[in-house]
Amino acid sequence: MSTQKTDAPDLGDEQWSQRLTYSAGGQRNVVKQTAVRTGNILVIVSGSPGLVDANLEKALAKAQAAR
Repeated sequence: MSTQKTDAPDLGDEQWSQRLTYSAGGQRNVVKQTAVRTGNILVIVSGSPGLVDANLEKALAKAQAAR
């Protein structure tokens, strides 16, 4: 397993992102985790890198609307 810090979009007061790469059963998998805090709302999205990038802003907007 390896981790790599990646750039997170500037969507809140604090943000971080990392890419996890691991092998299991002969298959290599990549997972991206991105967290954004804005005020007292924290959104963490984890999954395939493309889906995380595509859905992070929607998840943050949904969390803010539910407040």
